[in-house]
Parts: sequence; C-alpha cells; structure tokens
Amino acid sequence: MSTVRGIPFEAAGTVRTLAFTTAAMVRYQRAAGETLIAGVLAVERDGFDAERVGRLVNAGLGGKLTEEEVFALIDAVGYTEAIRLIGRAFKEAFPVPEPKADPDAAEEPAGNGAGRSEATPTP
Repeated sequence: MSTVRGIPFEAAGTVRTLAFTTAAMVRYQRAAGETLIAGVLAVERDGFDAERVGRLVNAGLGGKLTEEEVFALIDAVGYTEAIRLIGRAFKEAFPVPEPKADPDAAEEPAGNGAGRSEATPTP
C-alpha cells in the first residue's frame, strides 16, 4: 500500500500521478536552485514560466522522463491544466489541518463573566 499523496491525471492515454514527495522536493531543488515551495509560489504568482512548470512536473512525476516527454505531457493536458495540477498536488502534499475546536471552549462563559464562578464574591 502506497502512502504517497498525489494527483492522478490522464495525458496522451496514460494515467500518471503528480506527487510532491520528499524525493521530488529534493529533485526539484537540485534542478532549479530554488525550493519546490518557491517554485510553486512563483508559478501561482506569475504562471508564465514554462521552464519552471516543466521542472515542477518532471520532479512530481519522478524525474525519469526526458525533457521532451515532460513538455509533451504538458501540451497534452494543456498549460493551464498543468498549472492547476501542480497546485492540487502541492495542496495534497502539504495539507492544511482544519482547526480543532477546543472541547472546553463551549463550557466557559463568554463576555464579562468569563472566569468567575458563583462562589466568587463580587465587590
């Protein structure tokens, strides 16, 4: 059973999974000279750096494809979709936990009476 968090997609008749694993992050940083997080943020901000998009896709696919194969995959899904897949794979790799409600919060009185008990005398 694999625990890799990734986003499956189909391109040119083949289903692949884009996953930003630890190995993918290191692979990207070595190839690009910037962290994967910096690369993803730059793509989300600018969007038009085809070389960066190619490096991100290549890293997320395991780094085993040639440059031409990566570019052909991007062309097959479309540039905008490739950027969307990068964003989804990033969110899958780095999920933001939902804030958990404090179970004691509902029991505490709100407003000016917070922290007082009935046994506390008032001046």
